[in-house]
Amino acid sequence: MAPRTRFHIPREGRSLGLLLAFTGMFLVSTDSLLVRFAEKDSDVDGWTIAFMVGLFSMPVSWGIAARSLGRDTLRQAARWRRPLLATGILGGIGTTSFLTAVTLTTAANVVAIIASGPIFAAALARIVLRERTSARTWRAIGLVLVGIVVIVGGSIAGGGIAGDLVALMAIMVFVVNLVIWRRNPDLPRTLVVAVTATFIVLVTVAFADPSLLDGRALVATLAMGGFFGPIARLCMSTATRHARPAEVSLFTPVETVAASLWVWLWFDEVPPTATFIGGTIVVAAVFYGLTGPAREVDPEPPRQT
Repeated sequence: MAPRTRFHIPREGRSLGLLLAFTGMFLVSTDSLLVRFAEKDSDVDGWTIAFMVGLFSMPVSWGIAARSLGRDTLRQAARWRRPLLATGILGGIGTTSFLTAVTLTTAANVVAIIASGPIFAAALARIVLRERTSARTWRAIGLVLVGIVVIVGGSIAGGGIAGDLVALMAIMVFVVNLVIWRRNPDLPRTLVVAVTATFIVLVTVAFADPSLLDGRALVATLAMGGFFGPIARLCMSTATRHARPAEVSLFTPVETVAASLWVWLWFDEVPPTATFIGGTIVVAAVFYGLTGPAREVDPEPPRQT
């Protein structure tokens, strides 16, 4: 009898980066469900949801940063102030855009647009980082695009164009952040998460109205801000140390499929048949793009000090 192959959790290299990317996107997929949970039977809006998420996330993420960096926290923050400022502002805008988009249109439509991330990531990484994306990854991206077209074609709701545009802004901001993280591999990821939480609050505080929150919305935003959000951002930002932005962003369809499933099961927000067909194409494309051998991989990502 042939010996059974044991599964080992990767601790370094591309495999670790891909595992972190999958984990991060799977955790992010719960946001759509929790936003719907917060909205139910209340008048809470996207600005308020994002504000509370940032508010709950700040003590958790700064606590993690202080725990990991210790007395070096302020020195590291000062050393990396420029990329931290850039990624914090972008993260604040991106998170707010995503959460707001879910309140403006169907969750299936938002996450379908989010799934276009690999296309933007591959193009931007090629321009900014001069990273050559493998032919296999480009073919996978092409298949992902086909799946997105099928999903969007069947899930765009009438009058949801505002939500579509805000979702597009969210994914473009996320992709720029992927490139920043890849360009600065030594940037402390715990500080990235903490600064992002701070900027979510700063971006939304002028427009938020916490008086709209009920007990259900408080629980939902606490779950997003105190647990799912910080861990997901830590996973995604760390993934770019080990894998290229184009490969990391290939996991955005994980959110597309999972988020659509969550809101369907819990709130009967049934995606159209096209979403199931497109989702199958997307999952197959991601599997194809990530199961082949890594090609054209640089020994180390570009460094920025």
